[in-house]
Amino acid sequence: MKPLTRVFSFCAASMLLLVSGCGSNTGTPAPGPAFTLYVVQDGSAAMTNSVLEFPANGSGSITPSNTVTMPMQTVFNAVAVDTSGNLDTAGNLYVSASVVTAPPMLNEILVYAPTATGAATPTRTITSSSFSTFITSIAVDSTGEIYTLSGNSISVFAANAATNATPARQIAGNLTQLDSATSIAVDAAQNIYVANTAGNDILVFSSTETGNVAPAGILAGTSTEISAPSGVAVDSAGDIYAASFNQPSNSSLVVEFAPGATGNASPTRTLTAVASGTLAGLAVDALDNLYVYTATSGQLAVDVFSPNQSGSSAPTRTISSTAWTAPNSGQIAVR
Repeated sequence: MKPLTRVFSFCAASMLLLVSGCGSNTGTPAPGPAFTLYVVQDGSAAMTNSVLEFPANGSGSITPSNTVTMPMQTVFNAVAVDTSGNLDTAGNLYVSASVVTAPPMLNEILVYAPTATGAATPTRTITSSSFSTFITSIAVDSTGEIYTLSGNSISVFAANAATNATPARQIAGNLTQLDSATSIAVDAAQNIYVANTAGNDILVFSSTETGNVAPAGILAGTSTEISAPSGVAVDSAGDIYAASFNQPSNSSLVVEFAPGATGNASPTRTLTAVASGTLAGLAVDALDNLYVYTATSGQLAVDVFSPNQSGSSAPTRTISSTAWTAPNSGQIAVR
């Protein structure tokens, strides 16, 4: 458990109003590394589907530093970004998309170069018969392998996968216990973590599991405080994070577990400042700062917590934008 060394005063966050700290907000990034936060804007009705990029050390209502827009008749669903490994360049953007020009709907992954902007052309497109429905979540490991969640099926693709690709391995079937799975994450050892909404648990699959297999581990039970999880993430130490909805109190929370935790384990840390929001995607940067997608009264934002915060501590900052007006499945990424 990371010790609590400082507590920040609470200030309400809003996507449309300029709010940061306790007082006026200029939107000027706070000191810190130059991480980039990526959020998906799914505004198909208004044709505003895009990926918005923000300085991750920003605060308040800020202008995107870059925007990547999608082809016409395409709806963006989830986003991921690569960071290291055997890739020629880090910062490639992976976006799951559904092409809706005519039935049957085509589900695919569009890969954009780190310098992509505007209506850029993807460097490659990944399609697969394993994409039985739209792709709700993507993760990329340190070697560049790509992990996708489509329906109740996990597909893992080689780093250089393109066009009509066959997964290197696929996890699906009744033994997996996947049920309304919403979010996927992968750790440094290529273990897979899935937020399993209907199962009220986090399922863990080892780096070698494939086919119709039982999970290698399951985080579930009253002590975990996991209920209808909508997001999952893993930090550099292997700590596991889950975005949960506490049914008895009708409130949201984020819970953190020690590496390898399984069964009815107790969280090492609980964050409750997000209680009034609807949570979805989670992301962790290289310094283990936690980013939480929240939607409160229709206002979209990302709350950022430092590694030593706990309990009801307010986020160190909240990132929002007047350019971010259309919700999506809540997947976010940070690099």
